[in-house]
Amino acid sequence: MRKWITDQVAALGLAIGDDPSTERLLVYAEDLSDIPEPRLARAFLRARREYEYPRLPPVAFIRRMAGVDAPADGRPGPEEAWARMPKGERVEDDSIVWCDEERIAYGACRSLLLDGDQIGARMAFKERYEKELAEARLHGRSAQWTVSLGYDIEHRLTTLATAVQEGRMSLGNALEFVPGERQKDFARILPSADAKALLTGKVENPPNLTGLAGILAKMQMAGTAPEELKADPQPLRRTASDRSSDESRALREKANAQKEFLKRSRNGSGSDAA
Repeated sequence: MRKWITDQVAALGLAIGDDPSTERLLVYAEDLSDIPEPRLARAFLRARREYEYPRLPPVAFIRRMAGVDAPADGRPGPEEAWARMPKGERVEDDSIVWCDEERIAYGACRSLLLDGDQIGARMAFKERYEKELAEARLHGRSAQWTVSLGYDIEHRLTTLATAVQEGRMSLGNALEFVPGERQKDFARILPSADAKALLTGKVENPPNLTGLAGILAKMQMAGTAPEELKADPQPLRRTASDRSSDESRALREKANAQKEFLKRSRNGSGSDAA
């Protein structure tokens, strides 16, 4: 484990232009070795992509990126908060689950970011965030987390999965922002317990879906869906030209069964799930 950590720290140093000594690598290995490898792997990935300074981040920063040693109220510190903010040329592509204080501070620096003034934006963000953070803690306000959705669906799924893992959002709430056809992809990047809950339909809070999709989702989560509606013969990312005639027929039969069940439910002759 320590060897793996030193390799990751060295790779991070290479990415940001720092060349840590053997002694520094050993210190990082010692101080991070209590964190499970999957969490550390995500923390190093985020640090490589988000940390902007020419020297390695402190151990405390990486530990917070890994979801440990966070402040008691769950809000990130100023440097971590700034590292989380969308800053690229296409900021509208990025999604983020942020606390109210981060959202307000980002609004105070966004015009500077759009003008390309990264230094001024960072200073404006940190100044406003520290003010909002101090006021929230002074009045004992708990952290309130909201979602800002971007157009990049892959980034959205990763952001939501991280928020679920860090306890900033329930799985049920996260599912409200995941397209139905991507829920299995989403399950694959969740922690194992949450993935199992999603795949077995035992999510604590059902997603806010409307129409037939909402009815079926709630029935599956409650375990009341008829057997003929549970099968899903369509593999992920298959197109019509990829399917065999048997698969196409099975899909049509499933769709017809769903329509008939909905009709019976509306007429009062189906199950009471609707």
